[in-house]
Amino acid sequence: MKRASVLSSCIALASLIGCSTESTQSDVVKTEGIWADIRVTSNGEGSRVVTEFNLNSSSGANVILSDGDSVRATLGNERKILVKDHDLFDVDYQGYFTATAKNSELTLEFIRDKENEKLTSRVKLPAPIKLYAPVSEQFNRNDDILVEWREESDINTKLFLEFKSFCTKTTGDSSLISFESEILESGGQYKILLSELTGFDDDALDKTKPCDTTVTLFRTRKGAIDTKFKSGSRINAIQEKQSEKFQITLN
Repeated sequence: MKRASVLSSCIALASLIGCSTESTQSDVVKTEGIWADIRVTSNGEGSRVVTEFNLNSSSGANVILSDGDSVRATLGNERKILVKDHDLFDVDYQGYFTATAKNSELTLEFIRDKENEKLTSRVKLPAPIKLYAPVSEQFNRNDDILVEWREESDINTKLFLEFKSFCTKTTGDSSLISFESEILESGGQYKILLSELTGFDDDALDKTKPCDTTVTLFRTRKGAIDTKFKSGSRINAIQEKQSEKFQITLN
């Protein structure tokens, strides 16, 4: 995967999580017209299950569950009905669980009483991430940052690195310099060459102020989505680990 800017806006994330300000009730939507995005994310201390339903595609209207429709999740030895969460752009259904171990299985059931249907999707958590480095509190703009983690032999998983650095403009506004890259699990190391990140050369940055920075690793695994959902629906499991915040000096 080529390096790409990682933005937190709805537009940038639309291809990953879907964004729409429109909504419709599930009782007027046939099951085969519901696009589902199911994900369980663990940080090694707890796990969050999020399920989002949209009409026909990731960019379609949010599907809000009507009476008789519900989402039930089982992870480890816990079973919960997911609870509706509504923010500015999205409506989804969430639940929090204690299981974080490798191969803990999420079973997600979409239950439709009126249609007498129960759609079942499954995915297993990848191994938790043990992050060893970076540990330095400060780097120079031309330094190399060595990222180290415990290598895992984990079937059908991918590893991603996210770099985020918040700098200050001469106007006092914040500026984000970031990238995301798929990296190799083998070796347990990845080197970030700060000298190649041209965003730090921006003349609009206040070079007297350091940039607050983090590195995050994500280990991901795809699961088996119920085929009754709209084509393109997905279920994923993610283990993530973020470094301690460190600074990058620009002069």
